[in-house]
Amino acid sequence: VLQMSTAMSIPRGTVCFSTASTLPPSTPCSSKPTSSSTRYEEAVHKLNMLQSNSATVQKLKADARREQMQLLNVPETVSCLERLGITIADLDALRAIHVTGTKGKGSTCAYTEAMLRALGLKTGFFSSPHMVHVRERIRIDGQPMSEDAFADALFAAHERLEKLPPSDPNIPRMPAYFKFLTVLAFEVFLREKVDVAVVEVGIGGEYDCTNVIRSPVACGITTLDYDHVALLGNSLQEIAWNKAGIFKRGAVAVVSPDQTPESAAKIAERADEREVASLATATPLSAYTFPAGGAATRFGIDGEHQKTNLALALQLARAWLRRERPQLEQQMWKDEGTPWQPGTAFSVPSQWAEAIERCHWPGRSQILERGSRRFFLDGAHTVKSMQSCVDWFRASSSTLSNDENNATTKRAGKRPITLLFHCTGDRKPETLMESLTSLPFSRVLLCPPMVASRPAPPSSDAANFFRPPDEQTKQSMECESAWRRMRPDMDRSRVRRFDCVSDALEELQKGGEEQEDVLVTGSLILVGNVLSALGYK
Repeated sequence: VLQMSTAMSIPRGTVCFSTASTLPPSTPCSSKPTSSSTRYEEAVHKLNMLQSNSATVQKLKADARREQMQLLNVPETVSCLERLGITIADLDALRAIHVTGTKGKGSTCAYTEAMLRALGLKTGFFSSPHMVHVRERIRIDGQPMSEDAFADALFAAHERLEKLPPSDPNIPRMPAYFKFLTVLAFEVFLREKVDVAVVEVGIGGEYDCTNVIRSPVACGITTLDYDHVALLGNSLQEIAWNKAGIFKRGAVAVVSPDQTPESAAKIAERADEREVASLATATPLSAYTFPAGGAATRFGIDGEHQKTNLALALQLARAWLRRERPQLEQQMWKDEGTPWQPGTAFSVPSQWAEAIERCHWPGRSQILERGSRRFFLDGAHTVKSMQSCVDWFRASSSTLSNDENNATTKRAGKRPITLLFHCTGDRKPETLMESLTSLPFSRVLLCPPMVASRPAPPSSDAANFFRPPDEQTKQSMECESAWRRMRPDMDRSRVRRFDCVSDALEELQKGGEEQEDVLVTGSLILVGNVLSALGYK
């Protein structure tokens, strides 16, 4: 949510571009502030006070007791649930689909949830991080919780946890930010009596607080890559071991079709240890049959790489149906010849094809038009995902695309391209920038992932205490230095660093109505705050 100023009629940090071009009806650039009750802001304030600061995070990474502390993660979550009157056995009623991976797990979950919802099932969906509003993380039937519902649920849970101390003295009274949201999501899903809960892992799997789910119906692992290595390990085998920790006895396990041999071997080993009902690799999307009429080429989440995520989502959705709604599954595929086995391709029913086309997942392969500018937003933050982002941008930008049938090329023709970049955490800018340097950017803008130069207030959804502003600014300076080293041929005046997202967007506005394609990438936090500054709803 944008920082609100009582002295102004628009959110502080909002940059309103001309809306001469047609905008999607769900994403207007409005000069009016979004309605936000004081009660909701108070709830967000309470939640943000549970964020771990940078010093705590760095201490955890360096602490020799890190593994022991990780081992307490799930027990702490269990303690919180029990103090809210929820047992681990109660979570069985969620009939969960549990998804982990390094890249694409959010998109996979979004597709899975959309397909099951299209069949009339009541869905719960827990995801992270949020793009604009924290309540996006907890959805019922595809819709984020309302401000009032979120505030009511948060205050009730917060008050109960404060009043009831944990029985184990090693467990803190109040959980950390993500753990609290996990517990809150489960409480909401149980109260709403959802038919299925689609749950995205936070980090890893084995020690993630979502891993309190003991009886998932299906588990999925998306593409693996090097990320959060301080917590998950320095090799793909270690990362795969951690991710496959979500496997449970009797669950159907499916992995994306692009796993490396070393990752696949470790995943198979863990599947045997955990005694899953079956382990399958999702067949590539090209093997599926879509309804006539071109639906096979219309996907709500753009990008060639998203087809890998969709292939996994199709498998997870059908595996869930076979277990939980066998009669419905039989009816939907009554004309199927060979009996379906997990992992194999099948004919996609029309309800699912329509859900796939309508599915939308902000900040991932997203194109947003603001006046004469098109923003290409993708939160890629690993080497593999950045290469996928570059491939998507090449195919989608009117300047770079060689496809004469590209709709934007036909309409807009060639135009200059600009990069807006930042990378967070311990990631090295050079590793992410390598594939970006091949693109002919006319200018490069770098900035910390903050909407405004002043830190967002604690009552803002955008408040981030994990890294203080000076650390984020230092990281932005490192990004600038890295780009100059990698592209010494680029005019120095064409590479500029700014204090915040709003300043960078105002620089774009100085070009007036110049047509331009702007790639925003490197960090989901950056992408989310750009969406905020653009007035995205």
